[in-house]
Amino acid sequence: MACSLAGQYIKPLLVQIANAIVRSNKHPEIKSRFNVLKKRRGYKKAIVAIARQLLTAIYFMLYNHEPYQPKQFQNRPDRQMTVREAIVFAKTRGLRLYCKTHN
Repeated sequence: MACSLAGQYIKPLLVQIANAIVRSNKHPEIKSRFNVLKKRRGYKKAIVAIARQLLTAIYFMLYNHEPYQPKQFQNRPDRQMTVREAIVFAKTRGLRLYCKTHN
């Protein structure tokens, strides 16, 4: 029960921190990640997502006893599949694929 009560204090704090970080130029990796999320989700949901990522980063900093590493916020490379890889991926997910042949 104490954990759920703490959320009402921690979440607004993290959202305020995320707002400040996104507006500053000290951490461009977080700002660029926010801009990518904002295009897809909207401003408020992107801020909450950044706040959650900050919480995860803080946890791992305390757990591993290591300083902040910006690699967590770097954009992931674009993933591309060939047609054959896409077919195999779809089949492993349980989809049935029917192929039309041109006569």
